[in-house]
Amino acid sequence: MTAAPPKWITPFFYCSVLAALFAVTLVFLRHDTDRPDIGTHEVADITINLDGQPVREHCTTCHIDGARPDPAHLSQTVKPHPDIAPHRIDQLGCTGCHLGEGMALDIEISHGLPGLEARKVLSGKEMQASCFRRHQPGPLPGAEKAWKGYQQFFAKACNTCHAISRVGQSGFYGPDLSRIGAVVGLDQIHLAIREPRKEPVNSKMPRFPLSKNHSRQISYFLKSLAGDSFYATPMQMQTGMAETTEIDLRPQGVELSDGESALYQKQCLACHQFGQVDGRIGPDLTYIGSQRDADYLYAFLDNPTRLIPGVAMPRIPMASAAEKKLVQFLLNDAVGPVAEHTQTSADVMTPQKQESSSMGAKQLYMRLCQRCHAAEGDGRGPIQPNLANFPRAFAGNADFFRSASDKRLQESVRNGIPGTSMPSYNKLLNQQQIDPLLNLVFTAFINLDRHDKAILSALPDSPETPVSQNRSNELYVENCQRCHGSFGTGTGPEYLEHQPRPRNLRNKPYFNALSDRRIARVIHDGIPGTAMPAFRDHLDGPDFWGLVEKVREFSRSQD
Repeated sequence: MTAAPPKWITPFFYCSVLAALFAVTLVFLRHDTDRPDIGTHEVADITINLDGQPVREHCTTCHIDGARPDPAHLSQTVKPHPDIAPHRIDQLGCTGCHLGEGMALDIEISHGLPGLEARKVLSGKEMQASCFRRHQPGPLPGAEKAWKGYQQFFAKACNTCHAISRVGQSGFYGPDLSRIGAVVGLDQIHLAIREPRKEPVNSKMPRFPLSKNHSRQISYFLKSLAGDSFYATPMQMQTGMAETTEIDLRPQGVELSDGESALYQKQCLACHQFGQVDGRIGPDLTYIGSQRDADYLYAFLDNPTRLIPGVAMPRIPMASAAEKKLVQFLLNDAVGPVAEHTQTSADVMTPQKQESSSMGAKQLYMRLCQRCHAAEGDGRGPIQPNLANFPRAFAGNADFFRSASDKRLQESVRNGIPGTSMPSYNKLLNQQQIDPLLNLVFTAFINLDRHDKAILSALPDSPETPVSQNRSNELYVENCQRCHGSFGTGTGPEYLEHQPRPRNLRNKPYFNALSDRRIARVIHDGIPGTAMPAFRDHLDGPDFWGLVEKVREFSRSQD
């Protein structure tokens, strides 16, 4: 016997139907009231040809003659669209300039969907973000800011890292920007330029020293890079994609040698400093010819990351003849000396000259050191965020300098530190200049007597029989992997929590310059001023040397 249905089913069904009908009625009424009351005025939609199919652009349903919509008296009170000759609205439609979704009937969709706002309606000065989609970039009335943004884009060497098909650029160090305007809104582009490391936080793109106005100008140009838009407009189909060409970045009215011209044309000065020109992103090249030799310069231009793993500088495509002229110019013209005011070996150290020497050391520090190590000595100099390695902090780091021998510090200044941006100052500074500079660092920042050194505990002896490779791997996973990563690149799960970042163990130039005992000392005592802890109380002798061999294994496998 079949059970009778519950008595509440039938009333519930009728109530549900009535609720659904009521909801549909509300939606219909709301949709209807959202539309302007255009009365008996003729609807002025535009029919366009999209992929061979006639499609109506509905913008002019509300915007009669391109005017602002007025729900009450649209045709009587609103001024018509200004003259845009030689353009014609009836031929090009509205979305070619204003974006939006011209075929949509819903007001929210037609004005551009939320999210990345790729199709958000542009108005006012923002409209110049569409001009260079179909116009050759150049001085153009109404697109003055977009033109300045185009010039800034090349002057700041953005095209070196980012591919742009319209100018034949094939940079692959950053995202392809050939269609950025078709997928991201104007505000999002502007934010990415202003705060490049907001997302992702480990982005290599530096924050260029641009004013808000300049970054906005670049965003106008980038918004015009739409490739073949998914939503084609009549303008796009009639005119095709505008081509662009690179601009001359050399200063006008100044005679330059071929090598110096390359500094400008290869956009080196967008990041680096040379003389009075300063991109404020990368190291100073003013004296690079005295700090690096020819072999280093050629090798660095050929593959920057081989000499400084993790360096932000991309490889700059350059013909061999142009590369040779650039290197020869740097070797011959980008040289010192820089400190004529400092003491020479023949000077007698009178009290007056001691004071003069101290002043000279301060000037030397500000000229040669503060760019990386900061005027406050905390390692957070103007270009620190763009360097592969965090510059050594002086201020508040007395424990490190108490454990580092004076000989090691002097050699770091004279010979530089391989695998990092710290160059050699051996040709720029003599011993009578290096000593006052080191004294200044200790007195001004470290607040420690330069010769006050800690007595280091003895390292465990190297075992006659090394630990097995399996044991070395286990030790590394247990103690090191969370910071230095599975492959030793310094990008473990916790690496973003630390500043300075963990060392890249695959930095072959850096570790080739270190002895096994120096590496063991770091594992044994840690590195004050960093997140590297001391393991002397956690590992026995053979395990220390097992980890040393693991570090050597990583550094040998840089390629």
